[in-house]
Amino acid sequence: MIKALVLYGNGTDYTVSCENKEFTAHLKGKLLHTTKRSHHPVCPGDFVRLENEGSEYVMAEVLPRKNKISRPANNGIRKEQVIAANIDYLFLVTSVYSPRLNTGFLDRILAYSNMQQIDTKIIVNKVDYGICDEELYFIDGYRKIGYDVIETSVEKKINIDIVNKLTEGKITAFIGNSGVGKSSLLNVIDPSISQKVNETSTYSLKGKHTTKQARLFTLSNGGYILDTPGIREFGMWNIDFEELKNFFPEIYKLSDKCRYKNCLHTTEPGCAVLEAANNGEIPEFRYENYLKIFLTLYDNRHLYFKKDK
Repeated sequence: MIKALVLYGNGTDYTVSCENKEFTAHLKGKLLHTTKRSHHPVCPGDFVRLENEGSEYVMAEVLPRKNKISRPANNGIRKEQVIAANIDYLFLVTSVYSPRLNTGFLDRILAYSNMQQIDTKIIVNKVDYGICDEELYFIDGYRKIGYDVIETSVEKKINIDIVNKLTEGKITAFIGNSGVGKSSLLNVIDPSISQKVNETSTYSLKGKHTTKQARLFTLSNGGYILDTPGIREFGMWNIDFEELKNFFPEIYKLSDKCRYKNCLHTTEPGCAVLEAANNGEIPEFRYENYLKIFLTLYDNRHLYFKKDK
């Protein structure tokens, strides 16, 4: 059997890559019924083992995933749709101009990527427009926590070489709200990829153009770029409210100093996190976003799929 990387597909037919060649492989038999909780058993980024059936290749095994990006298959239905797997880097793209930096969006995705142990870099784009004091405060706050923040400008080619180098030989996902400059960044890294992404981005979920299914595009530097569908639910739906504290690193580090072991860091007496937030040890915006996400997860605790223990 040979090992291949799934690039895209749906149903039973998938395009895979092996030894710099792309071809079709089919999903048959037991893999179609791997789990009752999974909407599709195979997704872009999966590594699979193939066997020959006459002149065709058939997927015989899906290799274990190191991480995944997923969302509910349908709102309120306890079934998981895995969008992509085995992400080496997640580039969380924001900007300082039209639209401005949105920490609420960033912190939701950061919590999810921490849960999935995806190495995430924050890209602050359009810095040629200038960075205001509030945005500097946000950027310094993320760096203080330990996140890598890369300030970029496509117009002035600021730090584009750093982003390009990181994508070499890796599976990379670019996530960000509309208008932050994802397409412009892709165009600088590999113009042919940007064109292909734009050609497939014809399906609207929130009044914005996004792809219907995720897919991997091959880069000229040996890496792969993941183009993702709409992310309305991404990052929120399968984190338990009681576990959220584990995915804010600055909060997790202080948790063992709280008076109560099961402290949720909201209103409890003797909470070391509350004290740190009050004295500025934890950035104020981060703690406020933690509370907002916590309340959302608490309100939705009975709505969505519960992950297997």
